[in-house]
Amino acid sequence: MKDVAKEAGVSISTVSRAFNDYSDIKPETRKKILKIAEDIGYSPSLLARGIRTTNSRRIAIGIEEYDEKKQINSFLYKVIMGFKEYASEQGYEVVFLPNLTKNNKNKLPKIVQDNHLEGIFLMGLKLSDEFYKQVLKGDIPCVLFDIPISKGKVGFVGTDNVKGTGLAMDYLIRNGHRKIAFINGHENAYVSLQRLDGYYLSLMKNEIPIDKTLIYFGDFTEKSGRQGIRKLFNEHNDITAVFAASDLMAIGAIAELKEMGKKIPDEVEVIGFDDIELSSYISPKLSTIRQDTYKLGVSAATLLINIINGQQINQIVIEPELVLRESTRKEKI
Repeated sequence: MKDVAKEAGVSISTVSRAFNDYSDIKPETRKKILKIAEDIGYSPSLLARGIRTTNSRRIAIGIEEYDEKKQINSFLYKVIMGFKEYASEQGYEVVFLPNLTKNNKNKLPKIVQDNHLEGIFLMGLKLSDEFYKQVLKGDIPCVLFDIPISKGKVGFVGTDNVKGTGLAMDYLIRNGHRKIAFINGHENAYVSLQRLDGYYLSLMKNEIPIDKTLIYFGDFTEKSGRQGIRKLFNEHNDITAVFAASDLMAIGAIAELKEMGKKIPDEVEVIGFDDIELSSYISPKLSTIRQDTYKLGVSAATLLINIINGQQINQIVIEPELVLRESTRKEKI
């Protein structure tokens, strides 16, 4: 408040009265103060309490990047449906807010205020996003997806990504593989860092040297799976297994491997992550790490409503499961 007052050239008490909409503040002064507060990312707790005491019973799902022209993938769809159905049962209206970080001028407190929200579930944030920093500064009830921050009114839901990656890697290693390529997601996505940790831990546990040239960072899309395979096999023609941090990247990897004339799983075994519906329909059917996506959505809504109501539970982690199909061989005994 001192910073706002100094920038506006007014007293701290004037700032406070502007935030609380006192009638003795000139409209142009109040507008100036609120604009300065927005520009510096300040969300006064009184304002946040004012938002919550309206009891709007409105919560939101905010997604960093969402292209409405593309078909929604089953992973995202099931998370959204789980969230929406549980929230509706509890009497909450759910607002869908796509492409939150596309306009960097939008501040999270303003979005919450403008939409009369009591809380928000944020998906797809990167650690470099401005919204991520705003979540940590504010006191607005938030649940993050796959970013394990749990303090104050901020909680998270996600799958145990280190364990899930370990399940995939350990299976491949038991099948005799030592040259295992890893097609990961965004470098600054927390989920990518967790899955990278799982990859490293499995190699170290099995005394296999770490070779960072076997790692490719994509963007969780089928296209980046194809690009990853091309780059990795150009540098290493003796790769015998591929682990991808998403099913879409694994599907792209399989398509590219087939074009290269590689036989799956005889020459190269492939495991993905997510268990989207398409995984069991492609040829060969994809072995993968299953996330219970509907349960993740229900858990996110449960957690967010708990935080809004002042309860202390602020994290839920779902156990992963290895699902074996045709893109891997039977385990060697």
